[in-house]
Amino acid sequence: MSTLLLHTFSMAFPIVVLVLGIMVLVGKSVFLPFFIAALVIMLALLVLMHLDKKKNRAAGN
Repeated sequence: MSTLLLHTFSMAFPIVVLVLGIMVLVGKSVFLPFFIAALVIMLALLVLMHLDKKKNRAAGN
């Protein structure tokens, strides 16, 4: 269950980062803290997903 949740969030957060990044580029600077927070969360989720894949690969051998 947690793997499914991890993959779902790691696919959803790039969309959030993209939308917030466009809002920041348009000039809505109020979204900058949300953009930075979403970017950090997205990177953390991608790292966790990578570590999960490595763990699954090692368990399969």
